[in-house]
Amino acid sequence: MTQAMKTRTLIIAAAVIAVLAGAYAWTEYDRGLADAGAMAVAERVTAAELLAAFRADETAATARFVGTTEQAMEVTGPVRAIEPQGAGPVNVLLDTGDDMAAVLCEFAPGTVPDQWAPGTSVTVAGICTGMLMDVVLVRCVPVE
Repeated sequence: MTQAMKTRTLIIAAAVIAVLAGAYAWTEYDRGLADAGAMAVAERVTAAELLAAFRADETAATARFVGTTEQAMEVTGPVRAIEPQGAGPVNVLLDTGDDMAAVLCEFAPGTVPDQWAPGTSVTVAGICTGMLMDVVLVRCVPVE
């Protein structure tokens, strides 16, 4: 094998490796995030219990419900309101018994069941991100 053939073979091998690495990187970049329904449930609480835990000790509640790694939780409570936001996410507010705070559950468009209405008791799986004015759950899915 001549020197020119060795060089050509190395260039072709390097190009193939670069294309494969680029394809793998693109699939990882484009993969997206799993919703909470694809994760094991770490906690099951009512909306009122969740709000009460954050109000009693926000640091402890953050450690418990948010944690250091993403964890799914199930929250049960009556629907206070459903707020569609155009083509974007749909926010379902769960009533906590406090008119000034709720559990805000963010759903992807088209994933909120049609039979959900204010007053309906529902269970939602979501990933808690903490408390702002409301306790916030993202990437939510309905639990049957």
